[in-house]
Amino acid sequence: MGVRTTIFISLLILFTVLQIIIPSRKPYKGRVIHMASNLGLVGINNIMLMLFPLLPLSVSYYAFENSFGLFNNVNPPEWSSVILQVLILDMIIYFQHRMFHKVNWLWALHSVHHIDPMLDVTSGLRFHPFEIIISNFIKIGFVFILGIHPLSVLIFEVSLNGFAMFNHSNIRLSNNIEWIVSKVFITPSLHTIHHSKIAKETNSNYGFSIILWDVIFKTFIKNGKYSMEKIRIGVVGMPETMKTGFPYYLIYPFKKK
Repeated sequence: MGVRTTIFISLLILFTVLQIIIPSRKPYKGRVIHMASNLGLVGINNIMLMLFPLLPLSVSYYAFENSFGLFNNVNPPEWSSVILQVLILDMIIYFQHRMFHKVNWLWALHSVHHIDPMLDVTSGLRFHPFEIIISNFIKIGFVFILGIHPLSVLIFEVSLNGFAMFNHSNIRLSNNIEWIVSKVFITPSLHTIHHSKIAKETNSNYGFSIILWDVIFKTFIKNGKYSMEKIRIGVVGMPETMKTGFPYYLIYPFKKK
């Protein structure tokens, strides 16, 4: 088992246990089936990606070994370069996320993520296979053009998965911890606002890890209209709960709304 897989499984178990011990919202009946459905989508997405010979990490190794891309030709100090590259990739994902909200056909795909009726750790992994493929090629393009180092790609991919599971999880942080952590990172409370049915709130807090890009580009909302416990999660025109899992979410983007 690789390092990335080990970290992924460890964090998935950790956040699952924490949301059982200190939940923010009471899980509704049948949520376990929905969680299994979300994890099933992860399996489908991984199979889809296996069909493609190019992945960000493999492209990064190729660019590094052949001196392609910006960073592979400027040779800045190694660790400062890695930190800068991780931040750049994080900013790219921020703008990618905004694009998936603003472009209609991309939103149709991304809405599969937003029609999950209750957020938990598995919600952070729930994305339509076509969105995963598009995201994969966006990352490949920037990794190749910028010459992102393999270590930077690995750190970014691991942290992206980890933060996505964390900020989608149904975990209640104490007021003191929330106040401290939310000064830098996207917490479950902040990201739940992004999953609100209120349009202004849906179009906010796009970041997956740090709040920096939302603050700089003025899409940050500290408090929503409703508390985390009472926020109305989903989209306007929300399908029935029974139709938000497998296999319905695979065809949802292509159905007339």
